[in-house]
Amino acid sequence: MGVSKPEVKPFPDGRGSVEGSTPNLLIKGLEIQINTWPRRIVAVVLVLVACSTLIYRTWGLFLAAWISRSNTPDPAIYERAVKYDPANADYHFILAQIYNYSTQYLNIPRAGEEYEAAVRLNPNRAAHWLELSKYYEQQRTTERSRYAMKMALERDPNYAQTHWAAANLYIRLNDLKSADLELERTADLDVGYLTQVLDLVWRFYEDADRIMSTLVPNTRDANLTALNYFVGQKSERGAALAWAKLKAFRTNLPERFRYIEYLVSVGNPHQAWEIFSYALVPEQPGSAGPGEGGAGSLIFNPSFESEPMNGGFDWRFSSTEHAEARRDTGAAKDGLASWLVSFDGKENVDYSGLSHWLPVTKGRTYGLQFWMKTEGISTNEGMYVEVDGQSSEKQLGTTYWQQFTIPFTATSDLATVRLRRVPSKKFDNLLKGKVWLDAFNLK
Repeated sequence: MGVSKPEVKPFPDGRGSVEGSTPNLLIKGLEIQINTWPRRIVAVVLVLVACSTLIYRTWGLFLAAWISRSNTPDPAIYERAVKYDPANADYHFILAQIYNYSTQYLNIPRAGEEYEAAVRLNPNRAAHWLELSKYYEQQRTTERSRYAMKMALERDPNYAQTHWAAANLYIRLNDLKSADLELERTADLDVGYLTQVLDLVWRFYEDADRIMSTLVPNTRDANLTALNYFVGQKSERGAALAWAKLKAFRTNLPERFRYIEYLVSVGNPHQAWEIFSYALVPEQPGSAGPGEGGAGSLIFNPSFESEPMNGGFDWRFSSTEHAEARRDTGAAKDGLASWLVSFDGKENVDYSGLSHWLPVTKGRTYGLQFWMKTEGISTNEGMYVEVDGQSSEKQLGTTYWQQFTIPFTATSDLATVRLRRVPSKKFDNLLKGKVWLDAFNLK
């Protein structure tokens, strides 16, 4: 039986060592012989010294972190943390916040010292400079406050909240020129701040032209925000300016509803109709030309081919506990759908839950045409359609599709079509049954 040779394992330099022999210490490719006890002791001592040095340098950091682990706003905790880790700017900053804002531990002079220590130890934190700016403003040291704010802006130039804070500071200091610059930058960086920016400058200027030209970024979201803001302020000029800019961008119809409602409320229904029907494209509901009835039609979605949007110049509808209103694709006189209202027979209904605006011309005569059918409409009061004070015949019981025409002379520039039923005065007055409407047209 032969004698096996000991396994040879290669060293990085290509040499080998016999398994079981005394190990050697390799340092950056150099071999240090530690095959004697004195050398082993020296190696152990070196390792212990290195570990001790590391522990000594980090032990204070560990203790400070351990002491402050609960985040309790107690100055005693952070005073101890600062003792163990005096170079940590965050501990100084938290301590300053406690001394500056806590009524229990209020210590204004110490707060100032700790804020200054925080920015000295870490001058790159914008939040620390912001709080120092507030502190200086509280102490009425205006120039220091402005300087600290300048440092915050330099360290965080692309954060809207910092520019918003700067704008508010400059307004309090009555430096409106600087405030305008910061407000403009705030809105550029984050359109979510635009409503606050507009609210602030509107109190100072109430100048829609100036605001739209200098403070509102020319983006879709910014112009839409401005439009809704000016509508809320009842500023026709501001809303018109915002809409003029917004027209260059794609908007959907519901986004225009608030402006449309406002224009109708101030007596401009034709302008409201123009905005409603502006740039309708095939992808938008019911937009095969305004009203789907062809060019120039004044009834939008006349055959309920799209789900009504419940606003603007589309159908407005509501359901109640005893009257369900919905689009019905199972019965239609024209196209693929009609409008169905079902009554459950448990209420003497005063119904007006379906309506539609018409942009007409005062003094002009029109004829409103539509189709209606009913099923089992009970009581002596039937379903009918009214427009501008004129109405169709009331429908009772079960009827097949019938076309009705209501002639009327417009008494204003806006007429409203409604499906109606008035309460019955009979003893047997609970309304039950169904009614369908379809294919409206205005001649």
